[in-house]
Amino acid sequence: MLGQLKAEIPNCRILWMNGDVAYVARGMRFWTVGSNGQKNRDTSVLGSGLERAVSSFRISRQALRLGIHHLWPLPDGALLIVARKRAFRLDPQSGKSNLVFRFPRGNKPAHRGVCVTGEGHVFMGEYVMNLDRTQPIALYRSLDRGNTFSPVFTFPPGEIRHIHFVQWDPFEGTLWMGTGDADPECRLYRSADHGDTWDLVGGGSQLWRAVCVAFRPDALYWGTDAGSDSGRHPNSIVRFDRHTQSLQTLNGIQGPCHGCSTLRDGTIVLSTGVEGGANEADGRAHLWMSRDGSAWSEVASYRKDGLPFLVQYGVLRFPPGLETSTRLAFTGMGLAGAGEKAFFYSESS
Repeated sequence: MLGQLKAEIPNCRILWMNGDVAYVARGMRFWTVGSNGQKNRDTSVLGSGLERAVSSFRISRQALRLGIHHLWPLPDGALLIVARKRAFRLDPQSGKSNLVFRFPRGNKPAHRGVCVTGEGHVFMGEYVMNLDRTQPIALYRSLDRGNTFSPVFTFPPGEIRHIHFVQWDPFEGTLWMGTGDADPECRLYRSADHGDTWDLVGGGSQLWRAVCVAFRPDALYWGTDAGSDSGRHPNSIVRFDRHTQSLQTLNGIQGPCHGCSTLRDGTIVLSTGVEGGANEADGRAHLWMSRDGSAWSEVASYRKDGLPFLVQYGVLRFPPGLETSTRLAFTGMGLAGAGEKAFFYSESS
């Protein structure tokens, strides 16, 4: 079901997939590769010389949250690129980039905290530590293809801790947003008007605490993210039915979910992370897959490396755009043998 491992690219992360072509980054450098890991395009570089140098080393890159964290193609051919505390708009033909946004709070959005809609609107959600809940948390929107951004929705201080994700639903043509982390802060929102208004779909418990969702025509799927601050609360795979608006618990998992997505054939993939919490079964990140959303199988696991959690949790991350691919690809981070490594597989049988 997993397919054959076709390529491993060390010391880099996958930022975006388009079919079987991927954008990968190492620090402030990025390039494209094919399904077998071969390089397709020359490397492009952002940032100052000092930032490039420090971010070229994995441990300093992860500890200081340096490097390129998000890359999204825009409708006019430009690329939106998010690095530490700022966003750029880059012309891939000339290699020239313009600084278009500085984040007033936090270092960067969460892994699925950036998206581009079918109409080309761009959204970025604030991810701030916000332990005392004294900071407002904003969702930013661009209506001009990433040239300018402004807040479109702001949670007042004390309402939530941070935004976990904002994602475009290709089946409904709507936006979904998830927040966390305490029970009252775990919420799922939906917008049918390009982010102007948001309807609260559900929330109030750790079952609604998701870092991302996987879309299928009949339902949304996610793994719960009851992490190290949630004591012994168990984690599960859940299904949200689009028609009945009901939530169903499907399968227990070994730890907090750090990623989920689909492949082009509808196969759902989901991963757990290692944070050192009391609700984790072991010190391993686990990879789960399901063809139809009902029967789930664990297909791989990876042990946490020896570095502190402060540097990097042990995670498996699926790139945005994976749903356009027939082949599984993901990035391992903070894991033994995969401190930061891109994995590309062949089509599963």
